Amino acid sequence: MATIKYLLQSKSDSAPIYLRLSIDRTTSFKRKIGQTIDSKDWSGRTGLPKQNNTDNKGLLTKLKNLSAVILKNLNEGNSSGEIISGDWLQQKIDIHFKRIVLNELDYLTVYGDNFVKELNYRVSQDNKKGVSLSTKKKYQTIVNKLKNFEKIRGKKLLVTDVDLKFHKEFMKYLSEVDKLSDNTVGRYLKVVKTICLDAQRNGIQISSQIQHFKGFTVKSPIVTLSFEDIGKIKNKEFINENHQVARDWLLIGCYTGQRVSDLMRMNKSMIQRIQNFEFIVLTQTKTNKLVQIPIHQEVRSVLDKYNGEFPPLFNKLLETNNVLFNRYLKQLSQIAEINDVVEGNRYNDKTDRYESGKYEKYKLISSHICRRSFASNFYANRKYPTPLLMNITAHSTEKMFLEYIGKKPIDYGLQLAEIWSKEAIKGSKENKVHVVSNNLKVNE
Repeated sequence: MATIKYLLQSKSDSAPIYLRLSIDRTTSFKRKIGQTIDSKDWSGRTGLPKQNNTDNKGLLTKLKNLSAVILKNLNEGNSSGEIISGDWLQQKIDIHFKRIVLNELDYLTVYGDNFVKELNYRVSQDNKKGVSLSTKKKYQTIVNKLKNFEKIRGKKLLVTDVDLKFHKEFMKYLSEVDKLSDNTVGRYLKVVKTICLDAQRNGIQISSQIQHFKGFTVKSPIVTLSFEDIGKIKNKEFINENHQVARDWLLIGCYTGQRVSDLMRMNKSMIQRIQNFEFIVLTQTKTNKLVQIPIHQEVRSVLDKYNGEFPPLFNKLLETNNVLFNRYLKQLSQIAEINDVVEGNRYNDKTDRYESGKYEKYKLISSHICRRSFASNFYANRKYPTPLLMNITAHSTEKMFLEYIGKKPIDYGLQLAEIWSKEAIKGSKENKVHVVSNNLKVNE
């Protein structure tokens, strides 16, 4: 049975009073309660103030009340599975003496859950209400990570606990326990800061260190399929029907530039004819943006194979379908000998982590290569202005688009230099023709 005892560790006239909570014979926690007493007025026999004046009598009442509250909280904490620790004890002492006045939303994960719930009523910069289901799931995943982190810490965290110490400990937890990639860890940290800043806007106290609390991004190698790679896959004969269907979806993806969540839900009803041109018109699942994609001749060729319909899906369940699509893409790419050795990140089943290295390209191929290949391949052609491509990929800014395909703004300078060089050559040739033409005219 748990017991509480008070003690002094000083013989001064203003000795701090300590509370020792003993859970069992081997486990105990000791914390200052924020009250002091003249050591001469302390009874070593009872472990309580002597009742020799009014102040000491009042202090005795305070200590007895505190003991009752701590034991009550202890029973409730044990019932709910809360981990009891020294930090837990200090928090309960501070709350009892009203040094901390808490409400439910002061707790990090409680506020996190509320934050996710309120996303339904958030108005975006383009005046749209709410967020996509996938966005909500991502935020909730991060809140769930925080809940798991609390269990390991053995403490229910407050929003004010999100400081630089928390930053290091949570980063270590995500990397070493959950074995997440560096980019995922950096993104999760950004979201935690977003939640805290939202709490501050709603009157919740946050740490003064939050301004120094940062996420991060690690640039990963960008893997794409060139037009040559796409041609090899297109012209390869596949015996397996699943490989044939996956190849057709890959071709559509590489010429429409959509995420797999939008690619695999394309259907005939999304095709619209506008001024004698055919378009695939859809609202993107992730961004909720309406995009209008001209149907490329390669896409039309695939649709013609299926009598104007899109290829069949591998499974009715979206997640299962995507898993199968990724699997077949790697298999058909290997058969088509897409085996150039390139830099990339590959998942290692043994270490349960993504590892950077040089791999044959087919080993790095997944469904997202469709969208990235579209953006990279057509960006390389000056016939296609970046704003036109961004309208299809639905990137909000040119900076985001260039980062997505691994380009820098300086690449524009190179493009302009190439254009001017070609114009100079063309102009030189035209001048020569003009001079020759004039000479012929004079000779006549």
